[in-house]
Order: sequence, then structure tokens, then C-alpha cells
Amino acid sequence: MDTNNSFLRRACLTSLAILLVIFSVSCSFEGNPDPAFCAKFEELPLTELTSQDPPTPVFENPGTIKVMHGFGSAKVNAGAFIDLEIQERGFIKVEQSLEIPEYANKATVFLNGWKLSYLGDDDQNVAGLGTLVGKIGLEGRKLTWNAIGILRDNDAHEGNDWTYYYTVIAWNDAALSVLVNHDDADNFCKAGTGGSDNFYFTTNWGVNRRTTTALSSFSSFLQTTDFPPRGNVAILPRGFGFGRNSDNNLLQVAYNLDHSETFVEYGKKYQKAFGDVLAPLLGPVSLANSGFVSWNTYSIFKDNELRRNYMFGEMISALGGNDVAVLQPPFSILPREELGGNACISQDDFHGVKSEDFVIENVPFEYAIPMLTGWELRYQCDDENVKEIGIWIDKWSYVKDPANPHGRLSYTLSSILRDKNDDPGHNRSHKVTILGLKPTDSVIRR
Repeated sequence: MDTNNSFLRRACLTSLAILLVIFSVSCSFEGNPDPAFCAKFEELPLTELTSQDPPTPVFENPGTIKVMHGFGSAKVNAGAFIDLEIQERGFIKVEQSLEIPEYANKATVFLNGWKLSYLGDDDQNVAGLGTLVGKIGLEGRKLTWNAIGILRDNDAHEGNDWTYYYTVIAWNDAALSVLVNHDDADNFCKAGTGGSDNFYFTTNWGVNRRTTTALSSFSSFLQTTDFPPRGNVAILPRGFGFGRNSDNNLLQVAYNLDHSETFVEYGKKYQKAFGDVLAPLLGPVSLANSGFVSWNTYSIFKDNELRRNYMFGEMISALGGNDVAVLQPPFSILPREELGGNACISQDDFHGVKSEDFVIENVPFEYAIPMLTGWELRYQCDDENVKEIGIWIDKWSYVKDPANPHGRLSYTLSSILRDKNDDPGHNRSHKVTILGLKPTDSVIRR
């Protein structure tokens, strides 16, 4: 029996409740997902939102664009899990919607942060955590989507409290040359659509990826004929998930949605849906500016061990068009090891929720939107249980004088990672990619 496939089968059987395993369905890198299991996933009950405040308008140019920022909060008490099967425990699933302006005929929503905590007084090990935004659909002026959060150990007896942060963009495509591909309005488990699958599920260990550290790197691509061949494409974060087939303490978790380009490579294996695939090219050539966009994503999920097998998944959307551009600062994540003795003494770690304001000047876009595309959370000294974890953009603004080609982007970033005593403190780093609409400098149209 193939050792790699054997591991995947064992992981799926023992970790069905972990979000990304739900996505894998067949628990292999071959074939299509099981429609019956996808249907079961779709039938998970919706949880009532504990906070339903309308999203805050950030800016609006009537007739052209309106951008809003909001959050949704929900919780599930431990008692609600009693009658659920093990693979259903730990999930929080919500549905939200809003009305877009009458002048807007396009809209989308993406993830801009998350926060998860175990209910009760105790902290717990972690077998899986994640947040996803999916089932995005626009009917008339009503934009609707689902979101899912999970934080759980092996038995999933504990209740969860979860908040996710989102940004909505609504625009008139006659005024802005922008098109969107979020391509999953009917269900989360949409696979087998070829190049337009908007998610993938994989592991940091397998037939073609025998990693020796907790750091993994994955390449994926999206194909759509809707985007103009010479326009830019921006990848929007819609969610992530980590899981393993045992619960352990946590030292570090990190995610980096890295550089993207309108390019696809011949002979390269990409992550799509549930497996490694080749791009559907007509001949032995790579292609630029031909309806493809590709990108790399990096992940880390570890305790004090150098590495453990883990599963990872990602969901994205794409905006493309002649009025789309991206500014992305350099950002990297590297596995950390535990420290001991005097090496552990630091004044740089944060206790409780840490909030900090950031300002970016000389932004060369008519409209600019921050996207939280990279983050790292870790305990300062040693791996620990988790009581609460998350990183999110609380609020943001973009101010631009019509007479000035450049604007100012400001945002507040908050984070938390703690056990029940909040003694270790936490460190964080992050990356905000700027989604630009209508560049004011021609050189920015890369």
C-alpha cells in the first residue's frame, strides 16, 4: 500500500470534523467530490448571528462605487453539540446579506480578518481552525453570502465564539472596468469546473511534497474568459483552514497569499480543488495574458515539534479588468522554534487584544482597499493551549483629494493569541495588500 495515500486515508477518517477535510470529501487527490457528502455539508444548520449591525460605509462615489466594512459574530454552546455527529461538531455557519446601491450592477465580498475562541473557562488543544466566506451571489440589488468558522480539539465538546470581518465592494461596471469571479453561488463544494474552481485542499506532506519543515508552499491558478487579456487580475482572500489528525498545543500559525501574475506555466503542478493538476493548455507552451492568473500561498501550522503532517486549504476570488491594480509589500513567514531560559525574556510580546494604527501615504489609486493577505501569530516562548486566537482589520479609511493623484490609506489592525491565563503573550506580523481601482499613475498598471 502506498504510504502517502495511507496517511491521507487515516487523516480523513479521524479528522472529518476539520473544515478542510470536509472539503476533501473523497480524502484523496483523485476523482470528484462525493455529491452526497457535499449535500450533507450544505444542510448544516445556520447559526443565528449574535451581532447583526449593518456594515459601515467606508467611501462612496455615487454612480460608480460603494465600499463597506463589517463583521459577523455567532456562537454555539457546548450543549448544541450533543445531538450532532462528530463530523458536524464545532462548526458555526451563518448567512448574511445587504442591499447594494441602485447604480451598482456588480458586487463581491472578501475576508478581512477573523477571531475564534473556546467557550467556558478552559483552554484547549487545537486540531483545526479556519474561516471561510462562500456561496456569494447577487440577485438584483441583494448580495448574499455564507460564512463558516471552526475552532476545535479532537472531541469537539466545547462551544465556540467566532467573529469574521469582511469588506464589500459594489460598483457599476460601466463606470469601472472591473469584473469579478467568485463562481460558487450554489454551494461551497463546487469542483470539477476546470480552471474556475476557487478553492483547493491539500497537505504539507504527500507523494510530490515530502516537506521537512512546518512551512508549506502551494501554487494555484484561476482561468476565466471574462477578464480582458491585457488587464490586471487581483486575488482576493476568502478563507483558509488548517487541520491535523490529532490535537496538540499551538506555537505558531501563519498564512501568506503571495504574489500573483497573469501567467500559467506549462508542465507545472498546481493545486485545484482536491488534487494536483496541470493547467489546461493546448500545447507545450506557457502563457501570459491569456485568461489565466496564478499565485503562491505559504502556510505554517505547528507546535514545538519541527513538523507534523497537517492539512491546509484556501478559498479566493479574483477581480480583473483594465481599472484593477495591486500594490503588495514583501512579506515572508518562517517556522519558529520554542525558546527557553533567558532567551524567552522579551518585551515585544502582546497580552490580550493588541490594536495598532497604520497609515500608507502616496497611494496611486482613485479608490484603494486594504486586504489582509498575510499574517503570523505565535506564542513568544513555548507551545501552549489556546483560549482565543485571531487577527483582523477593525476599521479603515481611504482619503483622496480629487485634485491630488495620490491618497492616504489608514487601517487599524487587531490580534489576539492567548491561553486561559494570558501569561505567555503573543507576537504577530502581517501584510496588507492594496487593491487599487482606477490607477492614477500609469506605471502602476503591471
